[in-house]
Amino acid sequence: MTRAAKPGQQMAYLTIGYSHFLMDPAKAMKVAELMQHAVNVEWKWDRASGNHDTYEVEGPVNVEFRLVPADKVRMPDGEAAPVKSTGPRLLR
Repeated sequence: MTRAAKPGQQMAYLTIGYSHFLMDPAKAMKVAELMQHAVNVEWKWDRASGNHDTYEVEGPVNVEFRLVPADKVRMPDGEAAPVKSTGPRLLR
């Protein structure tokens, strides 16, 4: 889970495709470095080829990383810390 930002600490705004994330800058940089080697893909069920699934590569993934000053981040309902995930962590 993401730790709460300390007052004055920068956060990272990370865009992957059409999704946007706010997280710790060091972790966001690692994700951005890994995702820059990925490609967009569309999964399709192809009945013409005998009901096999196919994966059509569509091009590179849009990955953007930028630093955001802590005073530019607004939390919902006046909360002081980033929203925590309610579910269990999938990766350890």
